[in-house]
Amino acid sequence: MQKGCFRYYFHIGKFGFKMPRYNSYNGNPFLGFLCGVIMNIHERKRYKYYVEYKPIKQWGRKWKYNWMRPILCPCYFSFFGLVNIYKHLPTKLDWDDLCTFGERVKDIDEQYLQEHTAYLIINDIKPENFRCDKNGNLYCIDYGDFEIGNMRRTGILNIDYK
Repeated sequence: MQKGCFRYYFHIGKFGFKMPRYNSYNGNPFLGFLCGVIMNIHERKRYKYYVEYKPIKQWGRKWKYNWMRPILCPCYFSFFGLVNIYKHLPTKLDWDDLCTFGERVKDIDEQYLQEHTAYLIINDIKPENFRCDKNGNLYCIDYGDFEIGNMRRTGILNIDYK
């Protein structure tokens, strides 16, 4: 089992599971748990919008993403943000492995990774957020981050997922 700041991750066979973490050691444990729920909901909805091209409604209009398909880890199901089910990706990466993706050879190509993750992880590019499948395809495994009060894609109010 892996512990993040807001969520737990474990896998059984081909499936991975993320659950919000109740951590009574840091700040307000209920708000931390709620952040984990919101992150799970965002990952499922973002996967449906950006990868499966499902339209969303916001501000009285219907929006449909039609740019390139991002490299987001497949999220199969979410039970109200309490449990998300993912495709388990077995290969962990380190900094050297992450440098092999993109245009640059000896340095991480942040522009490549931001573009291929639909700019959902602008401030959090690190090897722990990426994994590879058995075929060597790169996927982003942590794309539920959100911010309050901004107008970027990571803003909690920017896309009203329904």
